[in-house]
Amino acid sequence: MSHGPDADDIAALAFTNDRTTEIVDNLGPGDLLDPSDYLLAREKAEAFERAVLDRLGPAEPELLEVEQSIPMRDGHEHPIRITKPAHAPEGGSPLIICFHGGGFISGTIYNVAPYARGLAKLFGAVVVAPTYCLAPENPFPQGVHDAWDAVRWIASHASSLSATPSQGFILSGGSAGANFVCVLAELAKTEQLEPPLTGLWSCVPVLFTEDEESRKSIPKQYEHLWFSRQQIDKTPILSNETARALLQYYRPDVRSSLWSPFNATSAFEGLPRTFIQVCGRDIIRDDGLMYERMLMDHGCNTRLNVYAGLPHFFWGALPQHEESRRFMADIAHGFAWLLNQKVDVAHAEKAMVFPRLE
Repeated sequence: MSHGPDADDIAALAFTNDRTTEIVDNLGPGDLLDPSDYLLAREKAEAFERAVLDRLGPAEPELLEVEQSIPMRDGHEHPIRITKPAHAPEGGSPLIICFHGGGFISGTIYNVAPYARGLAKLFGAVVVAPTYCLAPENPFPQGVHDAWDAVRWIASHASSLSATPSQGFILSGGSAGANFVCVLAELAKTEQLEPPLTGLWSCVPVLFTEDEESRKSIPKQYEHLWFSRQQIDKTPILSNETARALLQYYRPDVRSSLWSPFNATSAFEGLPRTFIQVCGRDIIRDDGLMYERMLMDHGCNTRLNVYAGLPHFFWGALPQHEESRRFMADIAHGFAWLLNQKVDVAHAEKAMVFPRLE
């Protein structure tokens, strides 16, 4: 059993200084992704992604961005977006797969552009952004099936994508995409994916629901440490009410290993080093903390960053906030750790930017 933070320490993560609390409270009670009309929510999310991309502007001359389609198991195709250096570094380019978030109901290949460009620039990496079928038209497990098909295709076509996985093969994603990361890491282990994954980035993952069946998968010795949904409840950007609606659209089988690694056989054993980011005022905070704790219990090398008093996706809602800039720079330092590379603070802050929309 790991010696991580106790319940009081975890509860304290929901709070920070008065100034930050005031800024967050001024966001209001509304959610960034209002699921009451999922088509409108999807439309607004895609407009936000496009606005971010427009604000970023064209990629630097040293980067290439390419789009193509890849096949899925049922015969349909999904687009992927590839961001890579125009000239690969000596020894070759690491391969990074980055799954978008969006509550399982929204998201496109442009969602992860701010991260993809920064990682390609800093590490000479080939960053591939896949897509997957969205709920409610395509409920669980269609999305995760698509995600796994994408991982297998990308792994088997690494050379044609100009990637050298021996330099690093990272599976990454945020929120709903982080759910896929945690689930597919177990599947990659079981199915003996080749080349093997060398690292994971799981950013604000959702791994449980409020349902009693889902809570049964929480290890009994840690049940008292899973309480963020009760502690935080209504909070800006992602509330319990919104999370419930999103999960009603996605309709996961909460007992399935395709929903949560906590349901997998031999879960957490033999996984690669894992970088996790968690928000202190996020209703799914304790999902990420529980995941990191279980990885440590099973001997996995982990790196954890927690942002006290800040809600889900705060770095996109408040890109001007100093903690948002730190969050983005932390991504660079986390990937440097995953790839056994070094990056200085100035380069990290310059390359990893989530733009402010006027």
